[in-house]
Amino acid sequence: MKRLGISVLTGITLLLTACGGFEPETALNESRDQLTAFFTSYEDDEVVADYTTESVTAFLEGDISQYFSDNFKEEIPELVEQIPFENTHLDPFPNELDFLSKLESEVRWVEYKINDYEINSEDEQVEFFVESKEFGINSSSVSITMTQEGGNWKILSVDD
Repeated sequence: MKRLGISVLTGITLLLTACGGFEPETALNESRDQLTAFFTSYEDDEVVADYTTESVTAFLEGDISQYFSDNFKEEIPELVEQIPFENTHLDPFPNELDFLSKLESEVRWVEYKINDYEINSEDEQVEFFVESKEFGINSSSVSITMTQEGGNWKILSVDD
């Protein structure tokens, strides 16, 4: 009987350990590492696509999409629709795609740096306040919310 009680307690302990709760410090470190990997996927100002609907869509749905949550991936078609491919604008990309810029007929990567963060333990998310490394008129700052999905930290949303 004693042996059964110990086995049950051991099982419960292992279950609780395996299902461990949200660890803010671990969440911060892992999500920051993943966001940094995203920012350094390409060199700052590197050409990543042609300025066409097909090319931008292919880029966003390609390798870079590993950093996007399923929710963010679902928004990509609508975000691409908002880009005025037929017109020339200083900043044609919606804020959610601020990591991209246009120069002539090319789409270029914009590298960001993390300035600050906020941990939301209730929703198990980490929000990063980031700023483009570029200074001057083209500089930009946004907040990026990261969430854990499938064991990896991914971009849930980008807001200005």
